[in-house]
Amino acid sequence: MAKKKEKKLAKKLVEKKKPPKADKKKSLPEKKKKSDSPEEDIEEISEKEIENFQIEGIDMEKLKTTVLDRVAKRGDDGIFQSELWKKLKLSSRDGSRLALKLERQHLIKREKVLESGRWTYKLKIAHFPVSTQSIESAPCLICPVEQKCTLEGEISPRTCPLIEQWVLTELSSSKKTKK
Repeated sequence: MAKKKEKKLAKKLVEKKKPPKADKKKSLPEKKKKSDSPEEDIEEISEKEIENFQIEGIDMEKLKTTVLDRVAKRGDDGIFQSELWKKLKLSSRDGSRLALKLERQHLIKREKVLESGRWTYKLKIAHFPVSTQSIESAPCLICPVEQKCTLEGEISPRTCPLIEQWVLTELSSSKKTKK
């Protein structure tokens, strides 16, 4: 009976035995290194905080439109996040949160870039708006017989004199602007 107790006790000691210090360090999760910039710290805020982000006393829809306009004007080159916030007189923290919000709404893209030895983000528009300017004067939009118009019917876009005249007018006006 005493031998059984000794075996159980020995077994418990083996199970409780702690790994050596070197192994223990490997088994512990690595602590996150403090980031180099406040913009990287912002990445760790929750989805809800970003979604509900507001700047007191500012119309967020108007600000969002302003930001998107300025980013879109830069085209494929984009604009540095810090440059935009300075122009809009926002703090880096507010600017970064706004950028994250717009990125999560798929309105802009944030690209991490090394500029003058520092990591920053370049903001680019996610989707350029489609222009309807080319079809605004199309006769089909105000045609009185549009409901009867079919490809093989009596009234057809293939034989429509209004469309023909519109195309010729557009073509001649585009040639004039190129000269």
